[in-house]
Amino acid sequence: MKLNILKAEVIFQTILSFGSLLYIIFDYTQNAQGTDFFIALFFVGVSNLLGFLIRISLIASRFHRYYFFGVVLFFLTLYFITALSVDSKIEFAFYFMGIGGVLFNIYYLIYGFYLIETKKEE
Repeated sequence: MKLNILKAEVIFQTILSFGSLLYIIFDYTQNAQGTDFFIALFFVGVSNLLGFLIRISLIASRFHRYYFFGVVLFFLTLYFITALSVDSKIEFAFYFMGIGGVLFNIYYLIYGFYLIETKKEE
């Protein structure tokens, strides 16, 4: 049962990530505002957070710890970039948020598939 829930969560996350990517590509071709990327990234981030809570309640894995501390370190770094810099580096912070969010989503998806494969072998 745990494996089926994990599979459903990973499939949902993959579909949501792919749908957000298609939405961003479509809006990019329409020359829309650049904030659409962050709107899609927000929805992917919220679903990753909810999926992460499901994952930690189902399976114990060291990858949960890596993801959690990586996200905490990411937001602390983002805070130091924006709040403690002498001149406002808002453009750098936006690029940092975008690249970091996409990389965390890719890691989240990969380790979800890895958890499914290791759970199948048990």
